[in-house]
Amino acid sequence: MPVVHVDPAYTSRTCAECGHIDKANRASQARFVCRSCGFVDHADRNGSRNIRHRAEELWRCGVQSTAPDPPPEHRAWDRTQTQHHSQWCPLCKARDLLVPGR
Repeated sequence: MPVVHVDPAYTSRTCAECGHIDKANRASQARFVCRSCGFVDHADRNGSRNIRHRAEELWRCGVQSTAPDPPPEHRAWDRTQTQHHSQWCPLCKARDLLVPGR
């Protein structure tokens, strides 16, 4: 799974819908209410959407993943092989979901 460092600054104060930043947007620990567009969401979900958006922007700009290299059995596996170390390998399933054409 690709991993990239995202600066979390102001993600809990930023509206994931319109981008408005205001300390007052954080109505409570659990509730987010945008003072500009009126968007309402759970504060953690809103913040996670902002972090996801920042990560997508970084990947689009070519930032490389900071995830450690997979173990050798995952690096060497070729999809043309009939046998694999595990038919239900979660690392390979995650990779297949992220790589177009697999």
